[in-house]
Amino acid sequence: MDVIIVCHTELGFVSNKRIIFEKKSTQGVKDGVANLVKLAKKYGAKITFAVCPEVVDLFPKNTGHEVGLHIHPGWEEFSRAGFKWHVGDMYLKEHCPQSSVSTVMQDHPYSEQFNMIKTGKEYIKSRLGVDPKVFAAGRWSLNNDTIKVLAELGFTHDCSAYPGFKLSYLDWSKLPRICMPYKPSADDYQNKGGLPILMVPVSRMFLRGAAGPEDAPKYGFSWLKACFKEYYKQGAPLFHIALHSPVMTDPCYISLTDDFFSFISKYDNINFKFTSEIKEYPTGNFKTKILPYVSAFNKEIVKTIVIKLFTR
Repeated sequence: MDVIIVCHTELGFVSNKRIIFEKKSTQGVKDGVANLVKLAKKYGAKITFAVCPEVVDLFPKNTGHEVGLHIHPGWEEFSRAGFKWHVGDMYLKEHCPQSSVSTVMQDHPYSEQFNMIKTGKEYIKSRLGVDPKVFAAGRWSLNNDTIKVLAELGFTHDCSAYPGFKLSYLDWSKLPRICMPYKPSADDYQNKGGLPILMVPVSRMFLRGAAGPEDAPKYGFSWLKACFKEYYKQGAPLFHIALHSPVMTDPCYISLTDDFFSFISKYDNINFKFTSEIKEYPTGNFKTKILPYVSAFNKEIVKTIVIKLFTR
């Protein structure tokens, strides 16, 4: 099994196990990146850092890991647990005219998406000396225009797909929850086609939640391990772990990520790879396997289910 780790590299910090994407909080990049690099070295893992343009000058050079591009367009205020912050990218806000404050790519026309992605790509290349080939859209949201822009600008891999999920600002509902890499159609980014870019969907737990440290407090660490077992035991060729750099400033999340990497490393034939090393795999029929989750029930998942039932 190939394993990739994609870190959406942003400003912010953790409060009560929740990420607060505060623009003044530089430790989300400085400390978060350094701590993840240390863990990667411990397990021989490879990290793809999808870097926001606004944090390029904070990102350490020569980490030995892969650098991609991560974009949050627009400029909107969000709030949580008494904190307020803006989602968007200050560098792109200052250098790219945008007709909308929306923080998702799908709400911006082709020309604006092209300008933002091209500007971000060139800025990373000029400041870090690398030409990014991997892209991750902010809030997992893109559209057909986005992937056409990516292909035109020479990107080879996209990590934005959150398979089997749909919200008002994103739609990946046509993809099965366990979804392997595919080349998309220019007419529908959720269908296979001929565009020269590989969509690399994030791995997802049963019910909800991405396969990474951030959703473990909500669903339980045993549920996260069950997700890996579900993929591994039916021969899925890829497991895609996603996280945001601010979580790696928090001792609880650092320990959890350490434990997860250790757990994965004990399995046979695990190959940590950069996202750009991933290619299409032979077609496989991967299905939901309940058994790994049966023994993984825990108080966190029970609490989450109860809350959802009584808050509908």
